[in-house]
Amino acid sequence: MYRYYICVLNSKDLINYKEDNGLTRKKRLTVTDIIGNEVEQWKQGEIITIEAGTGVGKSYFIKNTLYEKAKREGTKILFLLNRTRLSEQFQREIEQDNKTDVIKILLYQNVEDVVRKRNVVISNEYQYIVSDEFHYFLTESKFNNNTEDSFNLIITESGKTRIFMSATADGAIEYFRFKGIEHHSYNVPHDYSHIKELIFYQNDKVLEKFLHTIPKNQKAVCFSKSAKKAFTLHNIFKDSLFVCSASGTSREKKYLDKEKISQMLLKEKFEEKFLFTTSTLDNGVNLKDKQIKYVIVDIEDIDTLIQCLGRKRIADNSDKVTVIIKNISDKMINKKLEDCERIIDPAKYLMDNGSLEYVKKYRKYSSPVIYDTVTVDNDKVEKVINELRYFKESYDKKFYEDILQEENGYMKHLQTKLQQNSYTILDDTYEKATLSDYLDSIVGKQLYKEEQEELIKKVNIRDSRNRLQRGCRIINEYFIENNFPYSVKDKMKNNKRKLDNNEPNPNYTKTYWSLAKHN
Repeated sequence: MYRYYICVLNSKDLINYKEDNGLTRKKRLTVTDIIGNEVEQWKQGEIITIEAGTGVGKSYFIKNTLYEKAKREGTKILFLLNRTRLSEQFQREIEQDNKTDVIKILLYQNVEDVVRKRNVVISNEYQYIVSDEFHYFLTESKFNNNTEDSFNLIITESGKTRIFMSATADGAIEYFRFKGIEHHSYNVPHDYSHIKELIFYQNDKVLEKFLHTIPKNQKAVCFSKSAKKAFTLHNIFKDSLFVCSASGTSREKKYLDKEKISQMLLKEKFEEKFLFTTSTLDNGVNLKDKQIKYVIVDIEDIDTLIQCLGRKRIADNSDKVTVIIKNISDKMINKKLEDCERIIDPAKYLMDNGSLEYVKKYRKYSSPVIYDTVTVDNDKVEKVINELRYFKESYDKKFYEDILQEENGYMKHLQTKLQQNSYTILDDTYEKATLSDYLDSIVGKQLYKEEQEELIKKVNIRDSRNRLQRGCRIINEYFIENNFPYSVKDKMKNNKRKLDNNEPNPNYTKTYWSLAKHN
């Protein structure tokens, strides 16, 4: 059985304080506030998890409170991070604060490189291991098969106090429970009161149109799932900065303006109107600029998406942002569900039947979660499962199944997670505007068979069997339901024998429709 202890504060746990202008504001409690003196009771070998949003002092706690404790005890802190830019930033900070005597910073990837080559233990001089952004072990297991190496190394260091921190720890903590890993958990709930509006979009072209409408004195950060996509937008919008991983495999990295990126990281703001970036900036990077009014995310993994939203740091109660997220259709979710099952099923077969039967059945199948290992006595090879990746696939599968239970499940899930009362769909707004322009152009005109067909197709009402609906009654109901100030009347007859120029009227005695607009 696992055991875990939770200290949770809700969003009402706030402190009042006076600003310089005399106004009272609410200040959220920090990680240091909620842990308090309990840090002195932490035992050697204990596992601590800290789940807290951005800007509530996770790193501050380590670099100050834990630093002082470790220094008093004559021991050191190994601080593990997941991003090069983040590690460089932290290194500068501890050097400026003269704290390199106690804190050593390493990347998980560096640890994994060493573990792959030989057996490793962490030096006894480090009695505290801090695992920052520990959602990394699960989230990145889909791209990096070695996250289990750094995770297992940390977990097996049972003589040391291990501290796992993240703003998006749900999945990772579920994995702890699944594995029966005892831990003492602290939780500061997220506060999304700075979100002015939540918007979803389906079509990339719709987003592109929207970006053109952003006022000159406002900025936007746009996270894309690929460097190619981010760079395409960068080429369209010239007043922009492009960022992707400098060490990744994308061709677009050769276009990075490293000097501008360095200045952005140093000043924690960018000078351009737009920042188009991949998830390489998903954690640890702060953007402190009240001109940033839009944060746009085209990222499918929920943990990474939430991390991206946290890059914009909120200055005060007046600092609001509009969040725009690309929706994932039910069709795409079903495809992702099938992808998960394709990975999970062979692994289940291996667990149930062993290596020999697995090889017989899946001889030519290359699984991303199954690999070969040599037995302890080095006399044979066995198939083993990457447990972190397997759990991540299972966790995602459950998530996809849950959101498919209701219509617009993905959008509703994020609406709840981001504590919003409602959301809008950008595509509907643009489609409505386009349809309104068309309707305005035909108001008062006589619509005969060909024009009627065009109107029917423009309105595009379909039943449950995807059949195009053609009746005026249904069109008028659609107008009412969608707040269009129009109505169409049918069965009107043209009784004019001649046109105004005295020519015969080709539409004499024909019936037509007429569209009216109401104030």
